[in-house]
Amino acid sequence: MAGAVVGAVALAGAAAGVGLPRLLADDGPPPRDTRAHVPPRVEVLRPAGNLGAMVKGFGDAWLDDRTDSVLLRVHAPDGRVLARVPIHGRVALAAGAGGVWALQSSSSARSFGSYLPGPMLHIDPRTNRVRARIRLRAEGDDLLGLGVYVRGRRVWVWGPRDVLRIDPRRDRVVQRIRVPDLHGDVAGLALRGRRLVAALADGTYLWMNARTGRPLWAVRTPFPDPVIRADVDSRLIVSSSGMLAALQPATGRVLWARRLGFRAGAVARAYGLLWVHSAAFHEPGDRLSGLDPGTGNVATTSILPAFGMTGLVALGRRLVASSAGGRLLVVTPLML
Repeated sequence: MAGAVVGAVALAGAAAGVGLPRLLADDGPPPRDTRAHVPPRVEVLRPAGNLGAMVKGFGDAWLDDRTDSVLLRVHAPDGRVLARVPIHGRVALAAGAGGVWALQSSSSARSFGSYLPGPMLHIDPRTNRVRARIRLRAEGDDLLGLGVYVRGRRVWVWGPRDVLRIDPRRDRVVQRIRVPDLHGDVAGLALRGRRLVAALADGTYLWMNARTGRPLWAVRTPFPDPVIRADVDSRLIVSSSGMLAALQPATGRVLWARRLGFRAGAVARAYGLLWVHSAAFHEPGDRLSGLDPGTGNVATTSILPAFGMTGLVALGRRLVASSAGGRLLVVTPLML
């Protein structure tokens, strides 16, 4: 019954994105900044051979060192490695609720593709040690995750068909929400008051009661496989197929959309702008752009001396970007 309601409401909300799908089909180059700007100062550090996910937490950057299978705690801007926490395989990262949370790949030889079976590591930032290894198990089932979301004192893991809430004090799964299989895998999660918003693979945003998991309503947007990059006021900043967009998730209304290339990555807030790294064909490196959060207009943009950026965080007055090639770029924007 819940699934039928969700499907009906999602179709009703599809009109919110009329006219925008043509933007997703545009394979042209990203828009160039027409304003004069000063190129940023960039310091290149090499803390690892290969860097994956990165998250900002407790004053430092935490990075997945894929070469040595450790989670690095790195102090910016000098790049000092403060701690090395053993991990296994790919990880999804989040920080908050008193800890750093790393959802791991399996330690077995069995492959789960892009899914992460865990366990989830709860890392204490005071000691830089693993406080708990949390099994993704609920109602007798072992489950798979794709990402971790922390808001306030709440910790969530979202996977293809389930959303799990973890109690950060007891270090165990305390709630399972099953997501109707009508619009593809869960692709992201956000919390608004007492309501959860799940971004689904076909661009649908499903609203649920956070306490009971009951579906409330759904809206459709024209952005498939969305990744929630930031939560700004009443808007979600999402990326999809090289597009960055601002949405009103309650209605599905698209406030602005900006094509940045064939890939748009992590978003950080600094200097009153939304900073995003992106990649476009025929450019000599990945691009770092600062966008006006209200309009999506590009305020400043520069090419970075690296390809394959994997993360971006704001630490103080600097931006820190990681690359698959093991480079850590400490960027100081020089704003006009």
